[in-house]
Amino acid sequence: MVLFAFVLGMSVNLNFKPSVIDGAKLAVSNFMYLPQASEFREVKLYVSRTKTIHKEVGNVCGEVYAFKNDVPYKYKRFIVQAAKDNKGNYIYSFPLFDFEGEMISEEEFQKIWEQHCAE
Repeated sequence: MVLFAFVLGMSVNLNFKPSVIDGAKLAVSNFMYLPQASEFREVKLYVSRTKTIHKEVGNVCGEVYAFKNDVPYKYKRFIVQAAKDNKGNYIYSFPLFDFEGEMISEEEFQKIWEQHCAE
């Protein structure tokens, strides 16, 4: 019976598709210094009105706990664009982070945040 439950559990996990939020969190954690220590808060999907060849387009925005110089630092904001293809799978952009001007200036990040992550 235990073997059957294990096999059944494995077959269910192989067919598991993460939610758009979970997929975006995985995309973000892959860019973190310590991915296994990624801690998230206030993560939300903001559906866009943009029309593309994909069925749904939106931005997943939130905060992830970041490290700086190998030391726990603080929560930093992120944005990941997500689109659902015709097969129902999500495609994710590279995350954009608010890491004090390391990727883009803080002013530019704030403009993008206000456009794509504000209710």
